[in-house]
Amino acid sequence: IWLKYIVARSKRSRSLHFLNMRWARLVSILLQCSILQRSWSSKTFSDRIPTTAKNFRAKSGNGWCVDSNGIEQTARTFLKLGCRSVQNECEADDMCVAFACESSIGMSVLYTKTDCKANCGAVDWVNNPSLITAGSYNGSDKWSGSKCYVQSAVTDVKNEVAAGSTSLTVSDASFLAVGDGLRIYSEVKTITQIGSGGVIVVATPFAGSYRNGAKVMKVKTGRALRIALKGHASGCPPDATGANVAAGCSCNAGYSGSVSAVTSSPFYASSCQAVAC
Repeated sequence: IWLKYIVARSKRSRSLHFLNMRWARLVSILLQCSILQRSWSSKTFSDRIPTTAKNFRAKSGNGWCVDSNGIEQTARTFLKLGCRSVQNECEADDMCVAFACESSIGMSVLYTKTDCKANCGAVDWVNNPSLITAGSYNGSDKWSGSKCYVQSAVTDVKNEVAAGSTSLTVSDASFLAVGDGLRIYSEVKTITQIGSGGVIVVATPFAGSYRNGAKVMKVKTGRALRIALKGHASGCPPDATGANVAAGCSCNAGYSGSVSAVTSSPFYASSCQAVAC
């Protein structure tokens, strides 16, 4: 009997020892996760903000976005999302130019006229994000840790754009590529050609006319066109010169018109015509 009792206690002790080891391992893993979480949480969203087409940049100061007068009265909507998610929302919305977020409270604001919830008639920021100058929480403690992020992939119209035109000249085209989308006010176009001196050709004519200095903003890529052009080194038409349509083709001397990228072979459409003497 005593022998059976000792064996039973021995088995029980081994079982308890095994369980204790399992618990110790679990506690160790949980502690490690806690340390990693604290390390990750100690970083601000600015430290890990992913690069996007709109190339958001944090403004100085904490809080929601404001202009040079410290005012936020502009078209905006509100979401219960953290910083990473709200950035994705702003990136996907052609009309969104900025966002402010505070991940610890899961609240954010999008500066857009899409699904607008406040000051919807005030769209100056949507048309010109350079008016956003800083972040400010104006005494609202729950927003004291938030930041304002503004689109920086923006340039200016260099020469007036006429209604019906399919081209424009911008001050800086270095961040744009064939297949990218661009927006002026409410018009969104797909870039089909980029020439020298900031000349850009778009797929469809502009409905409105735009003065010098109007803001041109990069928006989400025209994916179908970029896929079609990828891997194609299509040459230029006979009446134009250039490496290929993706790099850009220009009408030959004595010809007038333009060459645009399209999604099907030969991946260009030419309107180059001989100029009458």
